[in-house]
Amino acid sequence: MPKIVNHEQKKQQIIHYAWQSIVEDGAKGATVRNIAKLARMTPGQIRYYYPSHHDLLKAVALEVDCKVRGRIKAVFTDESLNPRDKVIQALLKAMPLDDERYADMEVWMAFQYELHEVGKDSMGNEIFMLVKSSMSFLEQHHLLDDSLDQYMAIVKMHALIDGLALHKWLNPEKMINQDIEYLIEHEVDSWIRR
Repeated sequence: MPKIVNHEQKKQQIIHYAWQSIVEDGAKGATVRNIAKLARMTPGQIRYYYPSHHDLLKAVALEVDCKVRGRIKAVFTDESLNPRDKVIQALLKAMPLDDERYADMEVWMAFQYELHEVGKDSMGNEIFMLVKSSMSFLEQHHLLDDSLDQYMAIVKMHALIDGLALHKWLNPEKMINQDIEYLIEHEVDSWIRR
């Protein structure tokens, strides 16, 4: 009798081991052979589910995106936080401030590098959209300063988050979490009506 294989479970296992491999060895070291070894599978089994390295990296990046979106959604549904704190905490969920989020950024950057290497547009607008929706959330709660240039404030926060995240990822010991938290909080406060 043939063995019944749960294909979705197999794909999730492969994604897990690919994530682990990228975190440990970087995108270049996360070869199908290395991932297969970690997963105790053959390279052919990996390629059955993900025919190319790019397909596999894309699946891992989508998994990271889903995790980050889940963290952000949890903040916005937390009834113990006021609207200002929800926005600050949601923006901080996109930053590599702990081991898991640092590893997620490692994976996301590996995928961005892979896209760049093959000549594809590698920068999405996820952070821009997060900042924009955060501002809309504050506006819905009648907290925004009427004189605020919303578009420029969104662009500024987007650049601030990207820059801080990159510095934290590249030099974690030089960029402490408290400084990042302060800068994000200070910028959000600049949006709010006095």
